[in-house]
Amino acid sequence: MTRILFMSSGVVVWALHFGTLYGLTALACARGWQPLLVPSIAVATAIAALATISIIAAGLRRRAQFESWMGAGVAALALVAIVWDAMPVLVVPPCR
Repeated sequence: MTRILFMSSGVVVWALHFGTLYGLTALACARGWQPLLVPSIAVATAIAALATISIIAAGLRRRAQFESWMGAGVAALALVAIVWDAMPVLVVPPCR
């Protein structure tokens, strides 16, 4: 069970980050907190990226196991998705 959890931990971090971004955006737009949106998303993205990088590092430290490599690879893809999810804040106005 712990091996399955490790292999999917990158996707779990990405899903939490994704939900947090949408929740923060909805809350900021509904309450008029637009000036706080970009810093909040930056902090959430930094936390998720650091968590994912630590998963990658843990997977690479244990070199011989398939589960370790799979967990590191999935976390690397999740890191790309985390950065990709945060990009629209820099390009598109979040509240209309």
